[in-house]
Amino acid sequence: MKSIPKKQEILLDEEIDEQEFVSIINSFYKQDCYIYAIIPEYEQDLLNELSNDFSEVNKFPLPRSFPREMGCMGYVKDSLKKYIYDFYLRSTTMDYLVFSETDVSDQLSNLTKKSLDIYKIFESNKIPHITIGPDGQWLNVRVY
Repeated sequence: MKSIPKKQEILLDEEIDEQEFVSIINSFYKQDCYIYAIIPEYEQDLLNELSNDFSEVNKFPLPRSFPREMGCMGYVKDSLKKYIYDFYLRSTTMDYLVFSETDVSDQLSNLTKKSLDIYKIFESNKIPHITIGPDGQWLNVRVY
């Protein structure tokens, strides 16, 4: 029997602050939180801020950019939850962004230019994760 993910949408206040956002993520991920993302190169200030904490797996041309922008695919193990709010604030400029307590970093290298969908790693392996809805208005929480 195929397990169907339990989906929960958490509506976010338009003016949500860092403490409130981190508190919501902490309610799901008490320990580690991995942030998986493809960060556009024009977000250089974020890449600089993350510097040693961001593990880059690969670079790809971003699918919806013209002229073609490159994106750095990788992850951050954010045990202290010090970066999740920054990612949330930039979520509208990133094609792919996932929060999870599961380390799937070894599977990121399987993604290719033709198949950049980070979400499929989580869905096909039934790994609980959180994504951010359009315009940062809500969180999509999936539990299997």
